[in-house]
Amino acid sequence: MTSVFTFGAGVQWFEAYEAAKEHNRVIVGGFSARGSLGAAGGWLAGGGHSAISPNYGLGKSGATDLILFLSFVTFTGVDNVLEITIVTADGNHIIANPYCNEDLFWALRGGGGGTWGVVTSVTYKTHPSTPYSSVFFDAYSTNVNSTREILKEVIRLTPSIVEQGYGGYGGGSTGRIFLIVVSPNVTGEQTRATFRPLFDLATSLPSVTLQNYTLVYNDLWQFNDVILASKDGQVGAPTEISSWLLPKNVFDTDNPGKLADELLKLSTFGY
Repeated sequence: MTSVFTFGAGVQWFEAYEAAKEHNRVIVGGFSARGSLGAAGGWLAGGGHSAISPNYGLGKSGATDLILFLSFVTFTGVDNVLEITIVTADGNHIIANPYCNEDLFWALRGGGGGTWGVVTSVTYKTHPSTPYSSVFFDAYSTNVNSTREILKEVIRLTPSIVEQGYGGYGGGSTGRIFLIVVSPNVTGEQTRATFRPLFDLATSLPSVTLQNYTLVYNDLWQFNDVILASKDGQVGAPTEISSWLLPKNVFDTDNPGKLADELLKLSTFGY
């Protein structure tokens, strides 16, 4: 039997997470400072990328041929949505799920919720709460070649990292490469072994100032509180972003410099 939560349109993610934590459950959802995003709003309408999506996504044949490099994600949060209620432009309040109004259900999960009507509630699948192992990596560099070598290693490791269940966020520029990743049911020792090639490379390069550490949290909410949900953090930024689902074959682990060079042409980039 599947454990679910149904949230109205006014519920914010911090409220949804608190409800899930009380029942020792996890929801694939959005992460932001203060958790102020709506649990039934734009995060869902945009497809729903999450740090924990690699573990709780589609599970369909062929799905792992896609990697969203700009979020370290193989699957999306909308795969955890079981039902949506919506008021359409003609004034009808209807239910959309895999068995009723299927086309609308498909469109609402990534096709822009406001395009189709006013979403009034969303029902999410939940998952058991477990410990999470995390990595924080932040490398500042005054040497462009050093930056490129670090980014190449991140690209080289990406397919295996995602396959092991790690998800997260990061970004960079010609002077900085950073990332924060998490995975459930992985020990600190296993995580350090996975990321040691990146740590060792960054340490060996010239003109690099490095901060990196591995931590194990009791649950996802502890990670969220410590890393992402700063009560005094900035909620928004004056930037416009876009992202792409990249085929797995783009990650040429024999020549990761090709993708690194393209990313470094940008003033800043995220992944």
